[in-house]
Amino acid sequence: MRRRTVLRRGASLLAAGSLPSVARAQAPKVIRIGYVLSLSGPNAPGAQFAAWSQYRLWTRDVNDSGGIMLKKYGMKVPVELVDYDDRSQIEEVPRLVERLILDDKVDLVLPPWGTAANLAAAPVLNGYGYPAIHHAASAARIAQRAPRWPWSFWALVQPGPATAPLSAMVSTLAGEGRIRGRVAIMHVADQTGVDLAAAMQDACRRDGVEVVYVQSYPLGVSDLSPHIREAAALGPDAFLAFSYPADTLLVTGQSHELGFSPPIYYTGIGTSSPVYAAKFGTRKNGVLMLGAVDPAARGQKAYRERYQAMFSRGLDICAIGAYATLQILQKAIEQAGEIDRKKIRETIARGTFETVADVYNFKDQMHQNAWAVGQWQDDEVVGVYPADKRGARPLLFPKPKW
Repeated sequence: MRRRTVLRRGASLLAAGSLPSVARAQAPKVIRIGYVLSLSGPNAPGAQFAAWSQYRLWTRDVNDSGGIMLKKYGMKVPVELVDYDDRSQIEEVPRLVERLILDDKVDLVLPPWGTAANLAAAPVLNGYGYPAIHHAASAARIAQRAPRWPWSFWALVQPGPATAPLSAMVSTLAGEGRIRGRVAIMHVADQTGVDLAAAMQDACRRDGVEVVYVQSYPLGVSDLSPHIREAAALGPDAFLAFSYPADTLLVTGQSHELGFSPPIYYTGIGTSSPVYAAKFGTRKNGVLMLGAVDPAARGQKAYRERYQAMFSRGLDICAIGAYATLQILQKAIEQAGEIDRKKIRETIARGTFETVADVYNFKDQMHQNAWAVGQWQDDEVVGVYPADKRGARPLLFPKPKW
């Protein structure tokens, strides 16, 4: 099923007198950008909240300013979006991405949402030479495959860098005598959850941290209380749930019900969501999570205001990260000066980009020094690890008791 969204305004001529009229006449009327997202099916809430909303907001922001500046033509050119619904069926993603490229002949393609969808899209994008900055994918094999996919850049923290600071944190606190250093791990039996749990166990072995419990659970689980009771009975200092949004709400809620409140409590995707914040109120204070943003990043306050005005709803940090990758793409286009995908790719590869979420630079297509661990502190998600990163806040420890 195809949905086409056209968001465009008239192009603004800039420095028109400095270029021959023939050059301006050759300028594209629009920059056509396509994407494939789960606009229906079980993945739709996450995709619409963290990707679709940002694609819409960024396009409006760009077109309200007259478009993207193409120096080759001395003018700004507006953006037009073309989209497809993969209906939460991963096997549809590569077919629809190829359709955007071959049938719709889009100039650029934005990434899908979710690890599996991005891994399905990357080979197609790389095969046709379309640069993409993937903002919602974390898996062990991404770093392994990155050299084979030079057109794909990965903005989210990956499992190894995401978990190493957690193990180091537990080791340090245990060395200071503040905790015994016992860790309990639960994870969803899907790629990101499996990879994060494996990386955490590897890090704990390196750091001499005791893992007293490891348990997986299936997608769509409806009751995690037996596993929580088992973990709680072992008296861990740190509980880490590498979870997906629905499980994140479930495991936190059932931990509250069972009175399980260790000093270190971590949950996965969805912890930073407004749904989580609304459901758990002040009890969210001190909960750790995957990734973060710098709340003081340049332009973030104004971005939040534009988002609120457009959608009238709360904001998740993963959405801010998605918008940041669009800012990188726009800056790369403007530096290239034209829609030359090879030049755009090379600009992303060698550049450093200040955004509303973070400062990005890529080595071997991987974001260097990405935010690994965030924490709810009062009513704000802040970055705590890497601790030496600009904007990092001190760890709130121990977490307040529920």
